[in-house]
Amino acid sequence: MAGRLTTNPLVHLDLMGGLMLLMVGIGYAKPVPVNPRNFRNPNAEFFVAAAGPVMNLALGLLAGLLFSGFRTSEFWYNSPIPLEELFFLFMLLNFNLFFFNMIPLGPLDGSHVLPRLLPRDLCRRYEDWNFRFGTMLLIGLLAASYFLPGFSAFRWISQASRQMIIVLL
Repeated sequence: MAGRLTTNPLVHLDLMGGLMLLMVGIGYAKPVPVNPRNFRNPNAEFFVAAAGPVMNLALGLLAGLLFSGFRTSEFWYNSPIPLEELFFLFMLLNFNLFFFNMIPLGPLDGSHVLPRLLPRDLCRRYEDWNFRFGTMLLIGLLAASYFLPGFSAFRWISQASRQMIIVLL
């Protein structure tokens, strides 16, 4: 368990991920060690990788349903906290995380989901390419989005999230 079976969030912090969060606005925690050789089912890696993004999608959908449900109720307007804004931001954040984590580069979950959807020969070529270049390309896109005015390599994420919200609401 690498000492991370705890509710203490400090155990999960990563030095580089924390520095990136401060400098670039996006960071990461310590990765969860997963050894695919320990799986009995060869497709288990797909399900492990898809679990996080699927949970983001489910939480976004739940927030959307709560947003829609409470929006017409009296409770909504009499609440001491801005529930409408809270549910909307929670929904938007989870949809953004879903799309970001499904990018098939580097250490993101999408890099473990995509190979299981490809034919075997293409899967191996993709995994080799991603091992050599995926993380660097992801870092390059993040850096370019931060340092080049007007450039956003990830604008499609917010556009896709907005489309999901429009369809949901």
